[in-house]
Amino acid sequence: MNMSYRIHLIVSAVIAILFLVVTQIFASPLPVFRFLLPAFLAYVIAVAGYNRWYLTREGVELNVWLWLRLPIFLFTWFGLFFLVPSGLGRGMFLLISLPIIFFFESLVGNTGQQLGWNEFLLTLAALMLSLFGFSYYFQLPGVLYLLGVFLAVAVVVRSSLELVPHERIVKWLASLAIGLFATELFWAISFLPLHYSALAIFAF
Repeated sequence: MNMSYRIHLIVSAVIAILFLVVTQIFASPLPVFRFLLPAFLAYVIAVAGYNRWYLTREGVELNVWLWLRLPIFLFTWFGLFFLVPSGLGRGMFLLISLPIIFFFESLVGNTGQQLGWNEFLLTLAALMLSLFGFSYYFQLPGVLYLLGVFLAVAVVVRSSLELVPHERIVKWLASLAIGLFATELFWAISFLPLHYSALAIFAF
């Protein structure tokens, strides 16, 4: 293990801890959205900037889809945080987040398909729960949620397909097709009289 990677592991631990700190400062006792959202956005931009610098320094060919995997995961994980109803539950959620974020950040730029698949599954599960949860608590026009599902699922699938040895057009068509199918499924099962968590598991 070279010195550069050891430093990266330390930075990865700091990034994981900062997720807890930034979220907890503006979410205790209740989330203050006008402060929490800009603070979290600045946090994600800083993490993405560091990862770009680190990968460039290590001589890794910068692939935008592999680079976007962690920011996408952080956003979906952040959305999941709002669905936890109690302060104790949010604290437990943040503690569980520490090793997960550290693990994914420490392996940023890794091209292993198994790692990419696990990150994709966790991101998609958090995305489905977040979208169904927000549609349950916030009564916005349904077309906004449908558009959000289509774009989010298509982007998550496209980033996961980057490691698959197919032509770029094939990856895009597959991503858009799965995004469209997920959108139709989201619309159809939203009529079922079930809790949003059950609907999200079904869609996932």
